[in-house]
Amino acid sequence: MKIDEIHGETPNLELKVKILSLSRRETTTSRGETVYYYGLVGDETGVLPYTAWEFPAPIKAGDTVQIKYARSRVYNERIRLYFDSKTEILLKPGEDIEVKRTYKETKLMDLSLKNPFVTVTGKISNMAGKEYSKAGNTFTIYNGFIEDDTSRVRISSFGQPLENGKIYRLVGARVSEFNKQLEISIGDKTEVYPENEDMDFERYYKLFEVDNPAGGITILGFIITLGTKSGIIKRCSECNKPLSTGVCPDHPDKPTKLDIFSYFTLDDGTRYIQCIAGKKAVMPFLGIKEEDLPRVAGDIYRMLEDRLYGHAVRVNADFIKNEDDLSLRVNAISAITREDIEKDIKVSQ
Repeated sequence: MKIDEIHGETPNLELKVKILSLSRRETTTSRGETVYYYGLVGDETGVLPYTAWEFPAPIKAGDTVQIKYARSRVYNERIRLYFDSKTEILLKPGEDIEVKRTYKETKLMDLSLKNPFVTVTGKISNMAGKEYSKAGNTFTIYNGFIEDDTSRVRISSFGQPLENGKIYRLVGARVSEFNKQLEISIGDKTEVYPENEDMDFERYYKLFEVDNPAGGITILGFIITLGTKSGIIKRCSECNKPLSTGVCPDHPDKPTKLDIFSYFTLDDGTRYIQCIAGKKAVMPFLGIKEEDLPRVAGDIYRMLEDRLYGHAVRVNADFIKNEDDLSLRVNAISAITREDIEKDIKVSQ
């Protein structure tokens, strides 16, 4: 039998597999001290974990074996193989198996650098291609976002475009870190499958529920402090660097542009967190447009204080990983509605 043919609890299994890993552990049971073995086995169709109460000493990781009289059970919602005293494990010298790797199905909120390859399903947005040259050849990298019902993260695809608005299942996608956030990347070995389903993206969370740099999250809370340096800042129109003297040292001939920088503390009743918001989030909330900035530049701090400090707000934001904790990079701010309160009650329950 092949691994992908095993479903649920099955006795008397016979398999030819490769031992991918083999570990030994001592434990204490009602019968006293005992030893068991555990690891992964695989064949051309997939990979499964196993537990063995006996294991032939000459066999090691990397060997191909014939297994008879094994059984399978479902443990923690995953099929697992069990080898007991009746199981025969026979070494097959000189034989090898090309193992098909399997990857854990993971929600975007649960991504972690500890599990660098995963299977994820999500909707693509803002995907655009950019050409670059390397060793005399031209390549295209596509960057955008993928989101599911738990989070939104950045996605990079090398040479393979994904269609905006479409949902894909990505098998063997790589998890990495970019600009203090987690991201997904698609390589040559990633399997890409279009899906015919829809997704709900109302991602309301309490702050205590989030412990990794997830994106596109909605938080309801009170703004309890407003940074005194919030307000208008000047940036170089070429490199976007903030300017302290009004002239960019790298691009002195380029004009400056006005931006809004605000930072504040948000408290949702479960904890508090530091937030940063730029003009993309602040201007719609204050009801001003780009062309209004020169006219209202001197009043921005007062406007922020009047509308933010001490008020309850709804923020959509990305969690950013710092050295010891998380902060929020705010995408949008709005006043709390009755619908928000009802959803917040459901989250709290």
